[in-house]
Amino acid sequence: MGVRVKMRIWVDKDGQEIIGPGIYNILKTLEETGSIASAARKLGYSYKFIWTYIKKLEDVLGVPLVESRRGGKERGVTELTEVGKLLLNYYESMNRDVEQVAKTWEARFSELISALEQYKSEKASREGEEEIPYYEEE
Repeated sequence: MGVRVKMRIWVDKDGQEIIGPGIYNILKTLEETGSIASAARKLGYSYKFIWTYIKKLEDVLGVPLVESRRGGKERGVTELTEVGKLLLNYYESMNRDVEQVAKTWEARFSELISALEQYKSEKASREGEEEIPYYEEE
């Protein structure tokens, strides 16, 4: 498996979470299912939990993130607003950028660990050899 750099990203505004892994998963699943109830079932949350979480975020941002329509044969649809979609796109883009940085650091740490392992094996092979003491001539 090798070396892995792991990161999770949250974005806050004045100490209030705007987006992180949790709300991202909620919004993404809502976008895919078109329903808060379906998203709740898929994620294992209650309808009320998701609705409350979204409303809290809308209060922080001051704009709607979802639009719901009732009725019809589909029994209602909930869709992300343009701002909701933009929030998902920004978060996905930021994650791609951070993944590239993480890969760079994974390579650097892999090199470091390889060097340490080589050093340990060389040190182990030198054990038992008589070491010549260092001294300066006067």
